[in-house]
Amino acid sequence: MPKKAYVVNANELPKQSRYGGMFEETAVVMDHALIKFAWAKAQGGEMTGRNAPAGEPDVHPWDQAIIMIKGRVEVTLGEDGCEGTYELGPGHIVYIPGNMPHMGRPLGDEDCFGVDIFAPVREDYLDMAQHQLEREDD
Repeated sequence: MPKKAYVVNANELPKQSRYGGMFEETAVVMDHALIKFAWAKAQGGEMTGRNAPAGEPDVHPWDQAIIMIKGRVEVTLGEDGCEGTYELGPGHIVYIPGNMPHMGRPLGDEDCFGVDIFAPVREDYLDMAQHQLEREDD
């Protein structure tokens, strides 16, 4: 994994777009975690994982923490929401253990920005960190 320091403005990193541009994301990687930065448009609809079918909860083996920076989202946790549905705003943190179904959607009129931490590293998300990993060869 990376051995060089990396200082950047997340807003200036190359982003991948999903849901017709309603959701954008990028990432940086560490030895034992991947940090994803995510922007969602207000009224953007349900957000699931990259590999989850539309409208279906995301389920993956990685532990995930979401830190809300801007906007409000609703997060539903557990099989059929058995762990609850929560409204998150700036400063809220949610921890989602590996293999727990979850889904989110933006609330209100303000665009959202959040930081997701995945541990261990999500290798299927390393493409979002290529801007960082390419520097390792310099």
